[in-house]
Amino acid sequence: MTERCDVCGFEWDAVSAREVPARVVEAADLIASMLREGVAEVGPEPGTWSAVEYGAHVRDVLYNIRDRMVVGLVEDTPTPKAMYGAVRADLGLYAEDDPVTLATELELAGRLFARTVRALTPEQLARTIVYGWPREAERTLRWVAAQAVHETEHHAADVARVTP
Repeated sequence: MTERCDVCGFEWDAVSAREVPARVVEAADLIASMLREGVAEVGPEPGTWSAVEYGAHVRDVLYNIRDRMVVGLVEDTPTPKAMYGAVRADLGLYAEDDPVTLATELELAGRLFARTVRALTPEQLARTIVYGWPREAERTLRWVAAQAVHETEHHAADVARVTP
């Protein structure tokens, strides 16, 4: 059974480790470009994040997933702590992110993540961690890398949707 995102149709197993770096950088750069073009800094309706919040979330996700992968390289099947993505926005941790600075941070996060994935061997990508989303399961680091593609591409579409 193929695992697929119910919202965007993304399929984790359809993404090879080789294509992860370019796809993450491309989607992060797309979000950065939209942020620089000018975006509303509040969501279009209650309960919907703003483009800035989506961008900040993706920036944080890329750093978080990279750290999870490093832990998975040195520990046997670890269970990393939750990221608390929605809580970060709810606590106002993105309130001082401005779109232009965030765009640069997002580009840097995408490139750092890409370099990390390019450095990994097939044996390293086969190592596992327990990943808590979309359901808790033991996942290979290759799947985790594909999750970064999902996050960046899925939220690039969200930014486009909420950008006037």
